[in-house]
Amino acid sequence: MNTMEYGTAFTYPQQDADWLKKWLIMAFVPLIPVVGGFLVLGYMVEIMRRVIKGETPVLPEWTDFGEYLKKGFMGFVVALVYALPVILLTICMYAAQFGLVLAADSADSGSTEQMLLTVSSVVSVCFGCLIFLFALALAVLLPAALGRFAATGEMGAGLRLGEVFNLVRAKPGVFIIVALLASLATSVLMSVGTIIPCCGTLVGLAYGQLAAAHLYGQAYRVATSGTTA
Repeated sequence: MNTMEYGTAFTYPQQDADWLKKWLIMAFVPLIPVVGGFLVLGYMVEIMRRVIKGETPVLPEWTDFGEYLKKGFMGFVVALVYALPVILLTICMYAAQFGLVLAADSADSGSTEQMLLTVSSVVSVCFGCLIFLFALALAVLLPAALGRFAATGEMGAGLRLGEVFNLVRAKPGVFIIVALLASLATSVLMSVGTIIPCCGTLVGLAYGQLAAAHLYGQAYRVATSGTTA
């Protein structure tokens, strides 16, 4: 309970007798208009909760769609709040680029146009660096925030930035490794899935999400082990 078992995150689904059915349902649920993504996120939150609490089986049944939809929507709100800096910086970057390009097009001389285009490039690089840094912070903080939400069932718990930051600070290496491993595994599994016609990418993505949910739950459990968090 006090250590990470990274390999288990990729093998635990197969310990469930109906794992193949549950996995394939998860792969195609996102195709449901509007609510598909929320259902998948809600399912992942439930997996995280079971990992944190040590419940079995880890893979829930695909029966309580209403509960998954509710948890998924609340999880989405948590993720959206943490992603706001990245979203706002991206909007500002494109707005600045658009304004500078328009100014360059209406410039009276070639030198002014070139200067404005150079400024546009510099602004893009600066904003790009900021976005990258905030995206890294998001990748590390979000598993902790979702872990708090999954453990408590309260959306507000995941939005208390100070408590989430303290959770990450308790085990920073764990959350960094989990963020990198979850992202890499999902990318690799999606790439491998392309060998299956039509639906391979969805299938690979679904397995990556199952692994990520388990990793997030483990990270929260380890970070709170021996504390009152």
